[in-house]
Amino acid sequence: MEIALHLGVHETDNDHLVRCLMRNRAVLGKQGIAIPGPARYRQQLRQLSFAMRGRDTTAETQEMLLDGILDDDDVRRVVFSSDSFLSLPKWAVSHGRLYHAAAERVSLLRNLFPDARIELFLAIRNPASFLPAMVKADKTGSILTQITDSDPGALRWSSLLARLSEAVPDAPITVWSYEDTPLIWPEVLRVVSGHAPENEMAGWLAWYWDLVTPKGHAALRRWFETNPPPDDHARRKMLSVLLERFAKPEELEQDALLPGWTVETVDRLSALYDDDLDLIGSMPGVTLLEP
Repeated sequence: MEIALHLGVHETDNDHLVRCLMRNRAVLGKQGIAIPGPARYRQQLRQLSFAMRGRDTTAETQEMLLDGILDDDDVRRVVFSSDSFLSLPKWAVSHGRLYHAAAERVSLLRNLFPDARIELFLAIRNPASFLPAMVKADKTGSILTQITDSDPGALRWSSLLARLSEAVPDAPITVWSYEDTPLIWPEVLRVVSGHAPENEMAGWLAWYWDLVTPKGHAALRRWFETNPPPDDHARRKMLSVLLERFAKPEELEQDALLPGWTVETVDRLSALYDDDLDLIGSMPGVTLLEP
């Protein structure tokens, strides 16, 4: 049994991945890949993982848990997705770290499936846009307070990934940059679900609706319906051309600055992020998906 844990992070996916995979359940099910609805496991896995903290689990524990979530018996791989597996949004930045409790949270989830191969998947995002996006989505003001109390220049995704690797050393990690997602979205769907390379996920272009104009979205659909790309490289090349032509102007604008930030702050954080991506690309046990 393989368990794919898609961990978000916040403000990088908004359930696009799980919705697309659920739309393709029939095709994926024939390959032994189960995509349960989030309502069937998100709260349950969170509560049970804490309830089983410090307690041994067995293959029987795992089987009973999966029997309560899955409808089919002939399953080789299950995809669970939640951007709050690592933490609730208000704790995404705290104690001077990104997702300071993530290692414990993932370790607790791993404990629920002792007889399975666990794989971790997550997108990361430039702190220069990730932090403003988190603040914008928060209605309480608590995230801004947490960020204000931290040094944004000290926040490193590589640190988070190192802590995850240490907590669950047998779980390979696949990570991609949110900024690269438009070019590699179908590849993200494939690597998380584990579906056959020749299968194209129906509805994969829905991800681009907020990114391009309605005219542009129609152009994307027409192009890929009449010109199926022979490989990932060809798809990325055409996506790059179409997105450059049809992207909404507001999507190309600089994100709002947080209080106390300047353009120089954004430039500094972006440079640090680029350096962090270089480091992540060399980390053992971590695969960085790139265009």
